[in-house]
Amino acid sequence: MADYHFVYKDVEGASTQWDDIQRKLGNLPPKPPAFKPPPFAPAEELDSKPKDKAWIDDKTEEELEDLEDDPDLDDDRFLLEYRKKRLAEMREVAKVSRFGSVIPISGSDFVREVSQAPRTFGLS
Repeated sequence: MADYHFVYKDVEGASTQWDDIQRKLGNLPPKPPAFKPPPFAPAEELDSKPKDKAWIDDKTEEELEDLEDDPDLDDDRFLLEYRKKRLAEMREVAKVSRFGSVIPISGSDFVREVSQAPRTFGLS
């Protein structure tokens, strides 16, 4: 069976006048002290050495975009310049044809090129 009991919890450290009177009379235990978080202390940097070119060369386009938001890399201008250069290199590599050539043909030429194509690549 479900438990429909509900306990109202207010902001931590807040109390009502009724609770204050009951505490004064000894009917309720004293209020616990309010939670106080420990003071902020920045973490020590694990990798304090500067990043070199080889470290960035291994990154893909998506990883380079993620690095733009990385607070550890302070030089945004360097990252933008490097990203542009790296994307240009990747585009140049993509331009090299690896699978032969592409020839635009019309619909009537398609049937001739497909059905009457010379046998190549050792296919029988």
